[in-house]
Amino acid sequence: MSVRGWIGALLTVALLVLVLPPSPSGAGSQVGAASAHALGGGDTSPVLRTPRARLDAAVRCSRLANRSNPRPTVLLVHGTASAPEEVWGWAFERQLTADGYGWCDVRLPKRALGDFTVAAEYAVHAARVAHRRSGRKVALVGHSQGGAMVLWVAKFWPDVARHASDVVPIAGPLRGTTVANGLCALRRCAPVAWQMSRGGHTMRALERAPLPKGLAVTSIATRLDELITPQPSASSGRGISTILVQDVCPGHVAEHALLSSDPVAYALMIDATSHRGTARAARVGKRVCSRAVLPKADLVASLSFAPITVSFTTGLLNPLTWTDREPALPPYARRYGA
Repeated sequence: MSVRGWIGALLTVALLVLVLPPSPSGAGSQVGAASAHALGGGDTSPVLRTPRARLDAAVRCSRLANRSNPRPTVLLVHGTASAPEEVWGWAFERQLTADGYGWCDVRLPKRALGDFTVAAEYAVHAARVAHRRSGRKVALVGHSQGGAMVLWVAKFWPDVARHASDVVPIAGPLRGTTVANGLCALRRCAPVAWQMSRGGHTMRALERAPLPKGLAVTSIATRLDELITPQPSASSGRGISTILVQDVCPGHVAEHALLSSDPVAYALMIDATSHRGTARAARVGKRVCSRAVLPKADLVASLSFAPITVSFTTGLLNPLTWTDREPALPPYARRYGA
């Protein structure tokens, strides 16, 4: 089996637990409370209700995320049932460091298995921290649920949008996913499954809320996504440029989990951050099509993805966590989700 096939088998087996049953290199220190205290929302941005100490503790930035680095800092937001080191630590963060980019990541509460709108506050705070540390606009990049989240925080927090150079959802359910609808078919499911369902008020609010003027949003997706369905509709939206990795490399094999370590997805992300506006498939060199994994990926560290299997099972498929309705939207989003 090829290297890509080996990784794909590992990650796909882990993630199919959801479908079948209806420390990284270059990291710096935790963000201190003193530096975060000065970060404000301003204008009409919703007030964060989560205690500042919890928000501070959830953010980690690399040493290259500083004001002397001319490259933009990238904020990485993980998805459902995962943690930043499991999704980003073994591939994207290592490659960004090698390529001279600073990065920050954020640890969402309850492994992103709780209320989506509560977890979004952590992403807002992390975006503000990344902006303050770098002194320039930040690229907001999210995988899976994290892809929907970076778009959510850019739409509802004007200061986050103003300080974002790009928003790049990767395998993001920008219109929800029918997989979540399947989990909620009996009208009882995990709260976050309700929120990721197509037609639910969370996804309606995400789609209907206006895109901030001038904000470049590049959605990176794959035709082979088994969790965010249907494609490419699920990862599309008004004013958003959606690019399939197969648009760059026809026949490219990458499913949902692999996009968080995929060379083509990474190249499209870098293209977006390196140019005004959204990424363009035509600008990505075809050499990337021959790569199985990112050059700096740590295949041994990729085994850290394994705990996500347990998290999916206990967090999404445990009836004790299910509710019979979707969590209420916060006041700032209600008029869009009605």
